Amino acid sequence: MTNEKSILYRKAYVELYEILGILDKEQKNEIPNDFIDNISKNMDKDYKFEFDMSKGISEQDLMIETKALLVEIYERYLAPEEEKELWQKYDRLCLNKIEEDKKLKYGNNIFEDDQYAKASLLKNENTCKDSYDDEKNSLISLEKENIFHKIVRYIKEIFKIKK
Repeated sequence: MTNEKSILYRKAYVELYEILGILDKEQKNEIPNDFIDNISKNMDKDYKFEFDMSKGISEQDLMIETKALLVEIYERYLAPEEEKELWQKYDRLCLNKIEEDKKLKYGNNIFEDDQYAKASLLKNENTCKDSYDDEKNSLISLEKENIFHKIVRYIKEIFKIKK
């Protein structure tokens, strides 16, 4: 990780640690203590962040890295089992797409300039895209509600201010 990214994540850990401190005990127990300890050890001690209790989680001014970490925590520790399976399928789909893109871009051997291989890969590009679209559509049809809306709704419920 570059130094710049490291600095960003150390600041994101501050925001994340503050948010984790607001979780109720049951939800906090779902997250391993060593994970929380690691966040605490690696966060930027000079960066200050306070969760505004008058606002919901979606209204907070959070870094994009913090949001990504929140999604990761939700996916790993807080999501129900059926959603975890959906997330795993989504992750596999994304990784497969990345690998297909690499193959199309570089071919089987990135060190050779084989025009025949490139032409063959370009010819098959639509086939890969169609299979990707079919798999993506089947994944979407499994969802009754957009997964990102579910996450936002779940996080809002976690941080709902009780009066």
